[in-house]
Amino acid sequence: MSVSPLRKYTRNLLITGGVLAVISQLTQIFMSENIFPAWIVLLLFMIAIQWLLFAFVSKFAQHKQNTLLKQYQIAKYAKLFTYMIAIAIYAFVIQWHAMPFLITFIVYYLIFTFLETWFVHRWMNTLPRTPDGRNKPVEQTPTAEQTPEETKEDEK
Repeated sequence: MSVSPLRKYTRNLLITGGVLAVISQLTQIFMSENIFPAWIVLLLFMIAIQWLLFAFVSKFAQHKQNTLLKQYQIAKYAKLFTYMIAIAIYAFVIQWHAMPFLITFIVYYLIFTFLETWFVHRWMNTLPRTPDGRNKPVEQTPTAEQTPEETKEDEK
């Protein structure tokens, strides 16, 4: 039985988040001035955004694989915009923690972006392709209202 890409990504995301939590806790113990004091909130925020992005992309891929890359890029831009707003608000409201926040945020962002890019690249390489290298369109299953003849007409 095949495991869904969302389930695999969730597992990888939680493992990466756990490793980052341990590293962040050790960094806070030994070098407390270099890490954002509420790093766990930032880490949970980034895990949630990453998971929502991938859930959106994987759900969309079930229906229209041929536009998967476009939807993935749109989701990435939305995530980047969300992160920029979060950085601007935090840096403006709480200025005395701006540098530790930015350093922690950038480190988390780079690690999660690498994980996401690596995983999506591997996932997209497993999708069925046509001979010219494009993703195959998803076969549409007939609905209860459609007869098999109507389905064949839709495919033409």
